Amino acid sequence: MTAGRKPNLKAIDGGLKGAPRTPDHIPADMAGEWKTIAADLARRKLLTSAMLGLLSTYIIALWSARQAQAAIAKHGVLVKGAHQALKPNPANGLLSKSLEAVARLGAELGISPAARSKANFSPTGAPADDGAPPDLDL
Repeated sequence: MTAGRKPNLKAIDGGLKGAPRTPDHIPADMAGEWKTIAADLARRKLLTSAMLGLLSTYIIALWSARQAQAAIAKHGVLVKGAHQALKPNPANGLLSKSLEAVARLGAELGISPAARSKANFSPTGAPADDGAPPDLDL
């Protein structure tokens, strides 16, 4: 995590009206995540064409974290090295870096729970948890 003041996102005049189509470089299993986040940002008037690269990077980091978690689940936290000695699974490093990127980019995009609770990340008069799944009772 980086220290310092967090960005103040505000509704942008001329922001995108809806979620753009999922870019081809986004893995197919992450298309739903793209659509959900892009639609949320557009609804809150925070999405511009300039932010699409940041959103793309967030989605790829989230996908990388999931891939690393799957590799760790399959092969374990420790794996055998060249001489059969146990060593940390390289996926541990990927997971760590990916989760750091997800946390940082999520805050910058205003999609983390802490960021959404700030007034500047929500439309005027809308609760910060607007759009939460009903089964979470938020």
